Amino acid sequence: MNDVSRGRPQAFIFDCDGTLVRSMGMWLSFYPELVARYGISMTPEDFAATESLAMPEEIAYYHRMLGIGESADALIDEAREMLREKYAHDVLLRPGVRAFLEAAHAAGIPMAIATSTDEDLVRLALAHNGIDGFFSALVTTEQAGASKEHPDVYDLALERLCEARGIAVPDHADVWVFEDALFGLMSSGSAGYRRVGVYDYEGRAARDDVQRTCEVFVDEFTELALDADGAPTCEVDRG
Repeated sequence: MNDVSRGRPQAFIFDCDGTLVRSMGMWLSFYPELVARYGISMTPEDFAATESLAMPEEIAYYHRMLGIGESADALIDEAREMLREKYAHDVLLRPGVRAFLEAAHAAGIPMAIATSTDEDLVRLALAHNGIDGFFSALVTTEQAGASKEHPDVYDLALERLCEARGIAVPDHADVWVFEDALFGLMSSGSAGYRRVGVYDYEGRAARDDVQRTCEVFVDEFTELALDADGAPTCEVDRG
């Protein structure tokens, strides 16, 4: 990993949960809370195997495996109602996010979101925190047709961002992906994107693994700045 810039970035693509907003702790408790309504006791670790799935796929999986809810669709609706309340009122920005987005906007860098979470939930959190105006596109893994174990969602986010801004799709090496999830960092890197790894202490990825799987690593956005070319760089000397 190094901080060496290779020129002006043409776009920034951000994950949302665990990267822009501090929501992973809520997600870790959400699934146990949901199944507890049906008298089932599970720990956050019991849900680790399905973390990369989009929320509807994950909920449908637990309907099949645990037999909870009248149907998969009914359980998904119940879960979404619970989540709407949390995203509209409880999910907050990580430290330094707003200042970094303002700096990137001032530098003229187009920005998009690529997320595994339902679009309506992400938009609630963005609006609640007053940062929805920074992003020209928002794409979900459900829309992309693949989990973040594949780079499809980043590719689609870039395409829609460029379409919205009326610009040509740039080379992936000129685009930065901001992610906390190890599988997202790995898949975006395999597609040629440059990566900012954002450690989330509430998530499941080990800090050392995140640090090894990106070009720039930070514990918080307060450590990030833009260099003279507009590329992200860490202001903390880690030796």
